[in-house]
Amino acid sequence: MLALFVLVVEMRPGRFYFITSFLLFQDSLVHLLQYLLLLGVSLTGLLLLLFNRSKLLAYGLLAFLLPCMIISLTFRFVTGYNFMYTDAVLAWNNLALADTAVQNYNWQVAAAFASALAITAGIIWARKKVAWRAAPWSAILFPLTAGAIFYQIKSTTGVVDDFPAAYRVPLTILAAVTDRLPQPVRRPVPVSTVAKGVPHLFLIVDESITATELTLHNPHLLTTPFLNSVREQIQDFGIASSMTNQSGGSNIALMSGTRMSELPDTGFHTFSSTNIFQFARKAGYTTYYIDAQQGGEVLQNFMSPEDLKYIDYVERPANQHPKKPYHDRDMWVANRLAQLAKEKTKVFAFVVKVGAHWPYARTYPADSAVFTPVLSPRSIYKDPERTLNTYHNSLRWTVDHFWRQLMHSISPADSTVVVYTSDHGQNLTQAGLSLTHASVHDTSPQEAAVPLWIWDPGQLSGATRAAKTRQGYSHEHIFPTLLRLQGYSPAWVRQQYGPSLLETMTTPRPQRFFLSGDLFGRGSYSLVPFR
Repeated sequence: MLALFVLVVEMRPGRFYFITSFLLFQDSLVHLLQYLLLLGVSLTGLLLLLFNRSKLLAYGLLAFLLPCMIISLTFRFVTGYNFMYTDAVLAWNNLALADTAVQNYNWQVAAAFASALAITAGIIWARKKVAWRAAPWSAILFPLTAGAIFYQIKSTTGVVDDFPAAYRVPLTILAAVTDRLPQPVRRPVPVSTVAKGVPHLFLIVDESITATELTLHNPHLLTTPFLNSVREQIQDFGIASSMTNQSGGSNIALMSGTRMSELPDTGFHTFSSTNIFQFARKAGYTTYYIDAQQGGEVLQNFMSPEDLKYIDYVERPANQHPKKPYHDRDMWVANRLAQLAKEKTKVFAFVVKVGAHWPYARTYPADSAVFTPVLSPRSIYKDPERTLNTYHNSLRWTVDHFWRQLMHSISPADSTVVVYTSDHGQNLTQAGLSLTHASVHDTSPQEAAVPLWIWDPGQLSGATRAAKTRQGYSHEHIFPTLLRLQGYSPAWVRQQYGPSLLETMTTPRPQRFFLSGDLFGRGSYSLVPFR
């Protein structure tokens, strides 16, 4: 009965099936038997503690198990599967969003709390009904088993992580916290430029923008009417695929020139590769990193102090204008880019926008809502209609209004080229309302469906808008595009980083994929076809 309870409630049958199938068919029978043995021993350790002669040990375990169950079941109610190593990594990398997550998933947390209390009460009832008791010394099996499970999680980089919650939750968190990502010195730029490069070059990485929800790609949906009216002024590369379905992975890959053939980057080569700021510096640009999401001195998206060595100016509207409403940060970015476009020196800027980051309702002014009814500012995922309306209002403000302001502020005389995309999309189907991105099971391609276009008002890039086929592009094309616009040799760029957006494809484009899960292969991941 205990084993059945653990597999159905504490663990997840589908996850258990995945791990056993993976070990049997992709690893080895020996490792499968080791996992099953360790799972059996972990169940025995729980049994010996829960029915221990020492009440202190038994009720001590129950007190320890309660928060583990709350965390595990909260993720079960939100995502459909229990808390595992991938979730621990994602949570640890986004601690700044913890308060917001708890507030917006309040009913899931409440349901998990009630369920955990009910389970605890059931265990206490069973303990009173069963007369058998284990000797106090048998409790030593629990910490010994925990040590073995921790080694299993670490040695498999979180792939084999499904154990009872009393082990899984604290040990996966410990594994994520102790995973020290390397911070090597980045390789220097190996070549010099062969051309001057465009004077002002901006890469704008928006947040959670789904290309299929823009009027440019869905004419009946009026989320970006202004952009649609000026579509002849941009080079639109259609519905592109992001590198990953997570913000951190996509951003650092865009910054470092990581290619799809290198994913998952289990060797952490992304951290040692030459980044875009180094190339820009070598080409004579003053470099800017503009982060509209974070405040303070927080470095997000796997950036490290090594990256700051190549950035001349880090700007955050939350620091410079702390009283400015959250939904106005992107408008500040538009004004700041317009100022940089008028600098007399060469400028390169890597921009991380607020975009349509959840909760959607706080990313646009309440009085600008066009689509109704909407979610309240403290809600994220309630019913499909309100969720879509709120998300579409966010797009109307943070994409359409942003671009209206930017395009009206920069003229052809400013000699500026802007490359635009998003870190990932959002799965807005009914099945995905609880988890719109960063999923690792049954991942929808919509999570990677991002916009990709170039705005070149002075026609400096040399590419003609009509010559572009609007299919087959991805994040992988952005880094070589930036290098070419900075003045590096087209032949060298293509050899090192593949084709750019500035050339006509003469061969069929390969099948596109995106990485579902952690960029570095920690925990569950898969390469998902993108069509």
